[in-house]
Amino acid sequence: MNEEWKNGICGICPYNCGIKVKLENGRIQEIRGREDHIKGITCPRGKASADIVHSPDRLRHPLKRKGPKPGLDFEPISWEQALDEIAARILKLKNDYGPECISSFQGRGAFFEHGMVQMFRPAPRGGGATFTLFMPLGSPNAFTVGTLCFVSYGMLAPMTLFGRAMRTIQPDLENSDVIFIWGANPATDSPPITMRRLRDARRRGARIVVIDPLKTAPAHMADRWVPIRPGTDGALIHALARLCMEQGKVDLDFVKEFTLGYDQYRDYVRRFTPEAASAITWVEVGQIQELAEILTSTSRVSLLTFTGLEYSNSGVQSIRALLNLWALTGHLDVAGGLRILDFKPIPLKKPPINPPDHPKPIGYDRYPFFCDTTMAGHFMEFPRSVLDGDPYRIRFLLIGGASVLTGFPDTALFERSLAALDGLVVVDRFMTADSQYADYVLPATTYYENISYVQYPEVIPAPSHIQLRRRIVEPVGESRSDYLICAQLAERLGYGHLFPQTEEEMVRYIIGDLPLSMEDLAKADGPVRVGPGPIAGEERKWEKGMLRRDGRQGFNTPSGKWEIASNILKKYGHEPLPVYLDIHEGPENGELFVRFPLVFTSGARIQSTFRSQHLNIPRLLRIQPCARALIHSRDAAPRGISDGDAVKIISPRGWVTMRACVTDGIVAGVVEVNMGGGSPIQAEGWRDANVNLITDAANCDSISGFPVFKALLCQVEKVHQPIQAGEDPIL
Repeated sequence: MNEEWKNGICGICPYNCGIKVKLENGRIQEIRGREDHIKGITCPRGKASADIVHSPDRLRHPLKRKGPKPGLDFEPISWEQALDEIAARILKLKNDYGPECISSFQGRGAFFEHGMVQMFRPAPRGGGATFTLFMPLGSPNAFTVGTLCFVSYGMLAPMTLFGRAMRTIQPDLENSDVIFIWGANPATDSPPITMRRLRDARRRGARIVVIDPLKTAPAHMADRWVPIRPGTDGALIHALARLCMEQGKVDLDFVKEFTLGYDQYRDYVRRFTPEAASAITWVEVGQIQELAEILTSTSRVSLLTFTGLEYSNSGVQSIRALLNLWALTGHLDVAGGLRILDFKPIPLKKPPINPPDHPKPIGYDRYPFFCDTTMAGHFMEFPRSVLDGDPYRIRFLLIGGASVLTGFPDTALFERSLAALDGLVVVDRFMTADSQYADYVLPATTYYENISYVQYPEVIPAPSHIQLRRRIVEPVGESRSDYLICAQLAERLGYGHLFPQTEEEMVRYIIGDLPLSMEDLAKADGPVRVGPGPIAGEERKWEKGMLRRDGRQGFNTPSGKWEIASNILKKYGHEPLPVYLDIHEGPENGELFVRFPLVFTSGARIQSTFRSQHLNIPRLLRIQPCARALIHSRDAAPRGISDGDAVKIISPRGWVTMRACVTDGIVAGVVEVNMGGGSPIQAEGWRDANVNLITDAANCDSISGFPVFKALLCQVEKVHQPIQAGEDPIL
């Protein structure tokens, strides 16, 4: 037996934890976190690396459709035949219908690898959140998972408020007296590094407040858990702002010198009395008053937030309101609060590719702010293009590292869209639900099988360190890296010169302008310092001219102010103030609420999977073998539902079956329904449990276009005999 340990980078997700890998005869046996690494930690998914990489379900050969759609009847073909035929189909469609009919969708499984991110981002500074593979052809239709994840929180909300992306903001947990967790669950992060920081803060005496419909792991260790009705966070935020203003707990110097729209906002929030907010949010009046007291009890109040507020009718505006609350109460860019990071970009190279000016990408007519910011199309509008030709018809789609049919609302709508295409190519490590409609399925490697590079921290344009991603194990079967697949396809499309044709040359290209060589990276046994990285630096940077490109005081916004009333939103025809919008499908809909009397929310992460990934891996399935619907004991009892019962979750659009998890760790009147199910190779308890059979593609945030996953209505019934998920003519 040939046994060895190698230092490397975890290859299961894009968070790139430093690890030690035990190999036997070229196969992964075990991984451990490296204590000497910048990010030396493992999560349950990382610990299951061997089971994932060497799974018998891995795709091993390029496949071409043999049988009818939908179905999984394919035959193996060579890489040369697959890439030649795909390129020929793309070029014919381009010549017949124009380049705009060609599109791509890149998900977390592929596009978050740092080499892919750098090589397939547009040339302009910032680079948007798009994928440039087909842009040299003239296609503007690059779609990414940013259509329904992160962009509202990470780009749209902060850019309209203070002109920076959220990746440049860091909670100073190490110096906080109070930590609010709102719209996040650090326990299920990949990796859960923030939980370590949170526990350290708790041990030294910091108070923790969790605002969440679920009693998460952080809520169990918190001083206060504040259960809230999903989708109503904006109303609670406005009530807290009103109380802080009335009690004189607002930084009036900041307001006077550096804000735009404060007076209008003050007038707006007067309607959000604690009593009015309580009626909307289901948070008790006393709790609202107590939250305002805690928020203003010290200058060292930090905030852990992420994407949890995105998926409501007020998604972008609620995130703006939350960040605005921290700024108004003096907790922005001070010790113990939310620090604005200072950074100097590192000159990493990327190909000189710009998005075409015309035609506009699909979705631009409805969501121009999103499309301009991301330099991408909006995939929620993809069905309208494919099925109706509005404003023109997309005919070809390449999906990389994603599962459209398990991720997007109204699965049947997207099934019809994929079926109507003239060409669909899926690139992945495992067979996905989308593969049932694919003409070709191409086998991709895990990150353990790649050569690339990693930036720390993440993909902010100012890494302090870079590390070479070494190949830990040989590619499974004939699988190739996502980068090589795209680069080799680009070569056949006529512009392979833009993309180095080996992984090693790709890394050399990216670091070509750094005082650092490939050999330097190869010699190192871990991350190599390339710059100071983002630092907190001086406090209140807006007073010192450190946030604007012209060096003047203020923020990098059109007015130079902290824009409570946003000029950007006004330009795009949206309400400038961070207003709260009534829930489109909620208890306010009286007749509908009678028939569907429970608030439906979905999207909370679980430890055994990330979205629809790895639900075929036995080791991870032991953590949670089936999809579950979390329901409060007070709602379960009158329905005769016990923990573990099969239940039918019914919405105005259809139904799906799962197992009930009866718990008091959820707001009474709310049901949290697991997402991720619906792929053909998943375990039985997940395969027929696609939550998006009952979600709504027409109910979206008007600014971002993000679907409303956290504020719908449903009914739950006990199942007395086995049934399968499907649509039901309920309405």
